[in-house]
Amino acid sequence: MRQNLLRADSALLSYPIREVVEIGKQLETLGEFNMIWENIGDPVAAGETVPGWMHDVVQSQVATDQSFAYTETRGASAARQYVLDHFSDKKKCTLNDILFFNGLGEAINKVMNNLPKETRVLVPSPTYPSHATAESMHAGCSFISYSLDPENDWEPDVTEIENKVKYNDNVVAILVINPNNPTGSVYKRETLEKIVAIAKKYDCFLIFDEIYHHMTFDGVKTTLLHEIIDEVPGISMKGISKDIPWPGSRCGWIEVYNAENDANFKGFIEIVLLTKMLEVCSTTLPQIVLPHLYDHPNYPAYLQGRIEKYQRRADEACVFFADFPEVRVNKPKGVFYLVVELLACPKNTLESINKEVRLFLDKIENDNTPEDFQFAYELMGSQGICVVPLTGFGSTVRGFRMTLLQEDDALFSETLKRIGEAIKAYYPVEIGT
Repeated sequence: MRQNLLRADSALLSYPIREVVEIGKQLETLGEFNMIWENIGDPVAAGETVPGWMHDVVQSQVATDQSFAYTETRGASAARQYVLDHFSDKKKCTLNDILFFNGLGEAINKVMNNLPKETRVLVPSPTYPSHATAESMHAGCSFISYSLDPENDWEPDVTEIENKVKYNDNVVAILVINPNNPTGSVYKRETLEKIVAIAKKYDCFLIFDEIYHHMTFDGVKTTLLHEIIDEVPGISMKGISKDIPWPGSRCGWIEVYNAENDANFKGFIEIVLLTKMLEVCSTTLPQIVLPHLYDHPNYPAYLQGRIEKYQRRADEACVFFADFPEVRVNKPKGVFYLVVELLACPKNTLESINKEVRLFLDKIENDNTPEDFQFAYELMGSQGICVVPLTGFGSTVRGFRMTLLQEDDALFSETLKRIGEAIKAYYPVEIGT
């Protein structure tokens, strides 16, 4: 081309959750086997059946002319009113403070990309890749982060948060993902209150990704941002892709809190709305369906049944991995993911399914391959299981994330067994000997 079409910061673009699939697909072909896909949080793809009543609700709305029309730019008024009445706080948020997007991915990009380039959002590590990548691309350099501590049940390091906000005036916002993807942690209320206090002290706003707010295990309660935010400006991000579940709907929203308390923050939100106006609106159908799905009499039992399954999966996996000194696992408190930390992670190889697979892996693995990426590649090539390396979530901790979604009990147990075999073979000498 007559000009370079690649931005200088294009190397920052990354989405390991799907990028690992490209390698997995090639290995499937070379090895002539069917991969077990543990890389992505899609309940339907993992075998969950969408119930008939949900089909009926969607079909009834498709039959209306309204489902073919534009919505308001902010979103369908009935959907926004439902969110305000059931998931938000009318003391902190108004109907006009709720804005729908085509999934939270779009919301994340709109929020990050409309900030001035010199400003920064402090993100957790590990973090959901869309947040880290959007922050990096908006700033044109690597994201800045605070640690989640695996020795403290993946709770945020509040001291680190304060230090990074205190000594970097460019930090204007703190991102919290709670309940957390990838770790499955649900943070203590006092931890979150300390983060709110930091934002208040240093005049920052808060972004809470709360898309899993309904998905916590027995005895665990999510503390929502609107419950603790006080007078601090903030944004809650939610959506229907997990608890309905309808990931293909691409339907998410933000709830803006305390916009009237800071003219600069209010102006920023108006810019976000203006950029949404340029697209007219988000997809209509999932918005008009939303209240009918959540209000359906079968929904509470349906959601509870799914959560109970994920908790059983988490219990089984934690018992299984407890026998492996090579790894550490914190029992999830919610969501449908499990992080397996690889202790003293080496770089080894495993016996591949066939020669073609081995030759392919030898081509892509090198000295620059992170240790947990190499384990993930070897796991695919030897056992036909695709997980996501934890360093792909912007983490310095080596490990991998798998899901708790598998509908087939026997297949889930078999998946654990095969991962265990890979771990034992990958670590030729037992930890501590």
